[in-house]
Amino acid sequence: MNSKLAPAALLAISLLLFSCQRPLIVDDDQPDGNVQWELVDYKSDAYIQGLYATPFELYVISENSFARLNSNLEIIEKRAFPVANSIPAMSDNTFVRLATNAQNRQVIEFHLAKNGSEIFKVLTDTLPTPPGNSLDIETLANSLGTFSTDGTLFLMAAKVLPARYYSLFLFDIQQNIQHNAFVSVKMIKRIDLTNLDANANGVIKSMRFRNGNFYVATQQGAWRITPAGVATQQFMQWKEDCFSWLGDLYMTGTVDYDLDKSIDNGLSWERVNIGSGLRHVTVADTSIFTQEVPGKFFSLMPKDFKKAKTIVYPTGTMPNTAVFYGLVYFNDRYYFSIDKDIYVTTKVPTE
Repeated sequence: MNSKLAPAALLAISLLLFSCQRPLIVDDDQPDGNVQWELVDYKSDAYIQGLYATPFELYVISENSFARLNSNLEIIEKRAFPVANSIPAMSDNTFVRLATNAQNRQVIEFHLAKNGSEIFKVLTDTLPTPPGNSLDIETLANSLGTFSTDGTLFLMAAKVLPARYYSLFLFDIQQNIQHNAFVSVKMIKRIDLTNLDANANGVIKSMRFRNGNFYVATQQGAWRITPAGVATQQFMQWKEDCFSWLGDLYMTGTVDYDLDKSIDNGLSWERVNIGSGLRHVTVADTSIFTQEVPGKFFSLMPKDFKKAKTIVYPTGTMPNTAVFYGLVYFNDRYYFSIDKDIYVTTKVPTE
């Protein structure tokens, strides 16, 4: 090589190598035009009301069916049942639906995920009720109820009429070792929230099990319920949801400056002094998602909890009018239910 050209050539090569290097700090929240959505080959003839991920299977439930998919998204089982419009509750081994029988009586159905032939049914009007009253199961919250982490406890709410307050019903669920047969399903405690007025619809906003206790968020405050059924009202103002993040608990409200945090597992709470758009929260892997109301589109919330980012949904979908009830992280990917379809992506794209 000509010695006079060597310095220039070396400079050019150095600039080229530098331009190809990755930045030292990668902004994981930056828009990614290369992110691709895939449509899961699963057909639902009714709106999907929930997704649930176990370590090995993906559950899909709709108004009239329940299905189990393996890690390759192959259908292990799909079962059909009569239409029910309430949002079901799911756990690893059990799911609960609310149905109406031929006599027009409300029936709480406990289903085994691994055995469709065994269903434990509880007639609502056989539950213990304060004298002179009847029960109407609450169906307007984020789901019919909520399970404990191990699936052995289930909490649901009902209006007590005509007294017009709410009662919570705590069930104990026991199964055999194979989880293909019920050993027992028992209602073990009725928890009367006599100061929770049931005069309006949609009073209960969410029911969650977080870090070992149940939380019920309502228009008239929020309660902490221990696994033994001891209820403590912790807020008097309107609350939307409770979620866990990095070991701490958070309770969201209906306005931006009504986010509270607990560092002692829900025994005490302190206001977080930021304006936050968090409302109904789903934590999937290390990502935080929020909805204005259950069923509306999800937005991606940065770790500072301040301003949610708009998700770029698959081409052809209509996020503003579609139904979103399912969002889970399964087998290293994010799964969203949109109306009757399921879409999957390795990274959620945002604007």
